Amino acid sequence: MKRILFITVILSTITLGLMACSNENADESNEEQPSSATENSGKQDETNTDIEGDENEEKEEDKEDSNSKFNVESEDQLDLGIGDTGTFDTTLGTYDITIVSAKLEDEIDGTNSELDKFLYLDIIVKNTSQETQKVEDLLHSMEASHERERSGFSDASDYFNSLEKMSGELAPGEEISGQFVTMVYDSEEYYFRKDPGNVAAGSSNQVIWTIKADEVR
Repeated sequence: MKRILFITVILSTITLGLMACSNENADESNEEQPSSATENSGKQDETNTDIEGDENEEKEEDKEDSNSKFNVESEDQLDLGIGDTGTFDTTLGTYDITIVSAKLEDEIDGTNSELDKFLYLDIIVKNTSQETQKVEDLLHSMEASHERERSGFSDASDYFNSLEKMSGELAPGEEISGQFVTMVYDSEEYYFRKDPGNVAAGSSNQVIWTIKADEVR
């Protein structure tokens, strides 16, 4: 009888031990689940943040593209001549250029042209915008060419002591007179214009003067 009672006590103790272990495993499993859920939630938040960040960057880029677009309001003027005034509408502002006279020279200050001639233009530049502008900036993209479809040459007046390069600031409504000088080949016609590449980029309308060789004094 004592033996049977002893066996019963042992079995009861084992049963209680197994039940306790089962409860501990269940508790540990329940504790791990919130941690996993928290990690998933954190990953989801990071994903949402990345998506929102990309959307904000795209909106900023679209805004910058919109602000960088420039609408040229003035029409192209492609058939001007000596004495005519061309109107420019550019990202720098608006301004006028007038060719007063033109001449061809074999040399300037004892220096021969590296091509055939020097084209010497007397011009007037007027600031027609509401902001002060630098003359150098307005003339920077101007060029002269002996052919309409070929690239031209920019102002070289700064290289000669007898010539004074047009420079300085122009207040709104102010104008300045000076010379634009460059090298050219012999031709029946010469063209004074804004660099076509500058115009193609959408930063300005195009203005072209045709200067006939028999009109040049």
